[in-house]
Amino acid sequence: MSLGIQSICLFVILITKNAMKNLIRWSLTLGILINPISNLNLINPAPVVALTQAEIVEFLSGVPVYSLLDQQGLPIGRQLEDGSVVTPVFMSRKEAQAFLQELKEIDSETADSYRIQILPLSRIYEIARETSTNSSRLFLDYIPSATELQAARELVKEKGQKYPGDVPLYLAKIESDQSYLTIKQEDQEIVPVFFEKATIDQWIETVSQTRPELGQEININVISLSSLIANLEKNDNDLLRSLRFWPSKEMMRIIRSSSETQPQ
Repeated sequence: MSLGIQSICLFVILITKNAMKNLIRWSLTLGILINPISNLNLINPAPVVALTQAEIVEFLSGVPVYSLLDQQGLPIGRQLEDGSVVTPVFMSRKEAQAFLQELKEIDSETADSYRIQILPLSRIYEIARETSTNSSRLFLDYIPSATELQAARELVKEKGQKYPGDVPLYLAKIESDQSYLTIKQEDQEIVPVFFEKATIDQWIETVSQTRPELGQEININVISLSSLIANLEKNDNDLLRSLRFWPSKEMMRIIRSSSETQPQ
């Protein structure tokens, strides 16, 4: 499916409308209202009804990511033996630039036909769903920043584990009752999902200062972006519906910049 320039501009507007509204609300509430959500499991082994595709797309719509697109608006891809294609999805421009530079060193002509473009994660996800068939699929390879990948590996290593995933996501959990810390957003208890460890560290520090007895019990859970999306596709429970992404600093700059350049 082609992604023309006009469509790309529309996608950026969609990021702005959805994410900027959430960003303003979260900026007012993050670290101020803290409550635990109890008795919820991220992965529910029992068979349940999954979230609808529309709900998943809405959930992913506020996350700007980077992709390499050709002149027809098609993402770069590596073909597998079974005919399926894998395309990288980058969380930071730095990683996308490094990938493109490496490609130039291998095949400069091919590299020159691609450009780095910002798209909503929801649109890349939709393209993968729309172009996949029983015989051929488009797989998304979520590429983390080197900084966050290292942070996630070090964090789980402290617990005697290994982080095998792609883009790490961080959640604050109270170990004593296995609940997740929340903030209140429009009369809803929301579980923030952070793209950066430094940001969740700051939030936990704020919680510890205001509620020392709670701060001692908070641990950081790490999950991968691909595993979270897989859970959204297979499950439907209160925790999944309460999750909200908290963008990285780079994502916030994109959202704010897009907001300033778009008509109100």
